[in-house]
Amino acid sequence: MSRDTQCDACGATIFKEQLDSGVARYEGGKLLCMACVEEYERAHDRPSSGGSGYHFEPIAMRDDPPADARSGSGAAAAVGGASPGVTRGAAHLKRPLDPTAAGATRCRTFHCKLNDAAIEFLNGVINQWLDEHEDITVKFATSTLGVFEGKNKEPNLILTLFY
Repeated sequence: MSRDTQCDACGATIFKEQLDSGVARYEGGKLLCMACVEEYERAHDRPSSGGSGYHFEPIAMRDDPPADARSGSGAAAAVGGASPGVTRGAAHLKRPLDPTAAGATRCRTFHCKLNDAAIEFLNGVINQWLDEHEDITVKFATSTLGVFEGKNKEPNLILTLFY
């Protein structure tokens, strides 16, 4: 594999080193990044493989509530950690989701490379995310083109949904 590839679930860039170490791998016929592999294992009641050599401990921030308060309930807890890349840790956010309000209280940013297949995939990711979060009402969206840097600098479509 000479080029970086993308996760079939969330579109994240997967590097050759991640495949070599087992952090990213094929599960259920799809190439998945580290976050999506963990989500896949949770969804299939499998213990996390942990064989990647990567172990992440949560970092306590000054404004974080105690660990027992982070589990939360309601809309904020429903959004937090629901799928890879989705507003992780939303339980600590103070403003509640309000689908009937005029203004937005949260945002979610999506991006993809500039080709037909990537944009079609991005549409599917956004539609799936919206289907999974029925408590979300999109208030407005912005889009721009920008360069994402990594091994290769590539132009991307960057779309931010405010809800």
